[in-house]
Amino acid sequence: AGKILGAVSLLNDVGMGLQPKIGRRGAIYGGGNTAMDAARTAKRLGAEEALIIYRRDREHMPAHDFEADEALSEGVKIHWLRTIKTLDSTSITVERMEVVDGKPVATGEFETLEADSVILALGQDTETDSLKGIEGIDFKDDGTVVVDSSMMTGHAGMLAGGERVPSERT
Repeated sequence: AGKILGAVSLLNDVGMGLQPKIGRRGAIYGGGNTAMDAARTAKRLGAEEALIIYRRDREHMPAHDFEADEALSEGVKIHWLRTIKTLDSTSITVERMEVVDGKPVATGEFETLEADSVILALGQDTETDSLKGIEGIDFKDDGTVVVDSSMMTGHAGMLAGGERVPSERT
């Protein structure tokens, strides 16, 4: 899409009084509470269409039901059982999914949706198994790596940053 934004950054910017440009059509990728908030915010920023794309059905989404209800009542559209396959400057190709044994499964069926921007609202985790067993590396309960104010771990010369450390996580 023409513009790709992170949902947490978008919401933070709006909270600080900034007016990020979404365009006429904003697509939000995710199905949690942050996705619902980002879609509602996109509408309030002037997007004519805010469309949530989510790979599961409503029954299996992580967002609270009331969050989805409020988003729908504000004119947000939700495309359940879809996953983004490709992006270009003005459109998104999504693959339809189906639920098999409670999990989304690709169908091989595709459709194209128009979008001026894509807002990523997906939960992300890091793989930290490679750090386990290294002397001086400690972890918090949420799996992030303990660092000091200079991002240094307890292992001399080894720094950690981004999603691996306690901070605003996206």
